Amino acid sequence: MVLSYLAPLPMMMIGLWAGAAATLVAAVVGAAAVAGTVGGVSALLFLVATALPALVVANRSLLWRENQDGSIEWYPPGEVLAWLTAIGLALLLCGAALMADHPDGVRGFVAEMIGKALDLIAAELPPDRRADAVTWWTPLFPAMTVVSWLLMAVANACGAQALLVRMGKNHRPKPAYRELMLPNWPAAALAVTGLLGVAAGGDVGFVAANLAVVLLVPFVFLGLAGIHRFAATKPQSRLILGLVYGLLILAFGWAAIIVALIGLVRFWRLRFRRPSSGGGMEG
Repeated sequence: MVLSYLAPLPMMMIGLWAGAAATLVAAVVGAAAVAGTVGGVSALLFLVATALPALVVANRSLLWRENQDGSIEWYPPGEVLAWLTAIGLALLLCGAALMADHPDGVRGFVAEMIGKALDLIAAELPPDRRADAVTWWTPLFPAMTVVSWLLMAVANACGAQALLVRMGKNHRPKPAYRELMLPNWPAAALAVTGLLGVAAGGDVGFVAANLAVVLLVPFVFLGLAGIHRFAATKPQSRLILGLVYGLLILAFGWAAIIVALIGLVRFWRLRFRRPSSGGGMEG
């Protein structure tokens, strides 16, 4: 399980070191190996879950431009995060489109899929407990799947950059994550999907609510950036960060919502004083 979460790491290291073309070659070779050993469906999953985020990170992260004063400005980390978020939203929408033909709609398809999974992994579960589990997991299961993918993509991207810096093989300097900024569109999309998720019914409301949950993820990272920036000014910085990440581990759902709210407040504060580049400071 842990190895599957770390699968994008070597490909992202290749991309951040040798560029997107090298990542594409690695993706093709990896997909061919998976297809030859496990099958075509697994190869497709490999391309979506592992190769696609690595390609995006390599392509976007190595973009740069020279300013008038001769300094180099790298593509902002917040924009890379926004690209990964956009891909996650697109994957969720594609999945919803494929499920829409189910007699009970997208929600019915998700509930049926969860029920079948429980039959395989928890066949001894009493019928009433099984029904409760399906009811509990169904409303936000698509979002939880995409959020898991997005968190792993971001973690592997940061890990790949950190390892390359430690090895002295990085092209891009280590980003100053505490200075993270986001483009405007995730906030606008969050407002629209959140409103639809509350006001609309049926598949539209179900899908919109799941999209809104995915759109909270970049604001969680923005909130964490603000917390890191605050903690850096305090002598108890390690204690503060330890408590924050401990809460995220122990009570992820509620803690993540609080951190996302901090991120939303920070977004609106930064919106009125961000540089024209959108924030690409490096540390």
